Amino acid sequence: MRKAKPYPASPPRPDGPTLPDVTHLGGRAALYLLALVRAHHSRKRVAPTPKGSDAVLSALSTLGLIQVDSGMEGPVVSGHTPAWSYTWSALPFEELEKCLTDYLLQRGREPEYAVTWLRVWQELLPQEVVAYLEHQLRLHHFSDVYLGELARLQMRHDVNYSLGHWRYACWASVRSMASVSLQYPGNAEILKFTLGSELPRRLKMAQGSKEGKLCFSASDTLPDSALTTVFATIATDLGDRFWMVPPSLELI
Repeated sequence: MRKAKPYPASPPRPDGPTLPDVTHLGGRAALYLLALVRAHHSRKRVAPTPKGSDAVLSALSTLGLIQVDSGMEGPVVSGHTPAWSYTWSALPFEELEKCLTDYLLQRGREPEYAVTWLRVWQELLPQEVVAYLEHQLRLHHFSDVYLGELARLQMRHDVNYSLGHWRYACWASVRSMASVSLQYPGNAEILKFTLGSELPRRLKMAQGSKEGKLCFSASDTLPDSALTTVFATIATDLGDRFWMVPPSLELI
């Protein structure tokens, strides 16, 4: 795993905007930076997927807050964060977590941030679904190639179901794939068809279940991301609602 270098390794970045303090970051940048700091301390993934983590680092790098050390040699371990250096001169690294937390707990809860947080929620949900389906596929020794079936389904259904519904549907669908693979070993087309047909069926079952019985919340079997945790507990007070209900402006 590549190590992050949290302390300034170079003078302030001349290619980024001038941000004199935390209040000039705005909600999304503050959220992203706090998630990165939390991930650094806990060794968790930054976002649910490597692509999501890359987007966070790219945004922070554009603002001159960090520098991504993309030229380092060696393979990147999937799910982990590329090496980065902290380059924002406004605050010492050791003060960042408290300052960002205080800012998001106060300003982040104001109505003006609601639309931004809704967008973040809508962006996080499909990432979480991909991460969970990937986890289930690997548990059953299936190839990640089956993740391709998910993109088409998410475009049609991601606003209608909660993350908990998706997690149940992924879990149940992969179990169906495992059963089918015993009957038709090595038949990738049947497995792909099974996943593509089971996911929407299971989503409808989950949505129609009473008292959220088919709604899976956070699980210790899948490492959570710092971005999801910071969003659901600090930037907003969604808590378990992040998992239990579809994204909604009224709930933020």
